[in-house]
Amino acid sequence: MQARILIVILAGLTILANMLFGVSWTLALAAGVAVLLVGEVVGVFVRRHAPRAAAATGSYPLSRREIEVAVLIAQGLTSKEVGARLFIERGTVDTHIQHIYNKLNIDSRPQLAVWLMERRLLPRASATK
Repeated sequence: MQARILIVILAGLTILANMLFGVSWTLALAAGVAVLLVGEVVGVFVRRHAPRAAAATGSYPLSRREIEVAVLIAQGLTSKEVGARLFIERGTVDTHIQHIYNKLNIDSRPQLAVWLMERRLLPRASATK
């Protein structure tokens, strides 16, 4: 989110600088839009490749608690069951799951199980769903 704000500021500064240098407003606006588009493309690229980069360095983008929740979810437990096991509310588990999905750029429990297995955080026999 902070990166997007920075890109918007840079786009605005690009438009302003072009106008100060006497560039027509249409070209200045086009330059600002180009900065926004390039920023979005770079953002998509970084989000898609960040988990791979983290795996290569041996670090994980998830907190210790998120890994605990992820492993239990990948083992087939429901949010309610995970909550009972970790002594937290179901809503807290659901929030952890959403954060996990966002950090890993995934959107399903099977994808989560694959991510965990690739990093040897989940034994292959544990992934039941």
